[in-house]
Amino acid sequence: MMDKELLTVEQLAERIHVRPRTVKAWLKSGRIPVVRVSAKVIRFSWSAVLATLQSKQEAKGGDA
Repeated sequence: MMDKELLTVEQLAERIHVRPRTVKAWLKSGRIPVVRVSAKVIRFSWSAVLATLQSKQEAKGGDA
């Protein structure tokens, strides 16, 4: 797996076992970081999203 791997909404949703609409809601609320490829194209850095979600889980006191 590449360190700078960029994923679509659908690919990220599949990896973290949520629906694409959940990923879109997290994006809109700023919960996960996004990479803007162009005005209409977005991707997600797998390593950045994973680190963000893990830090949020640790802040809640749970295991990732």
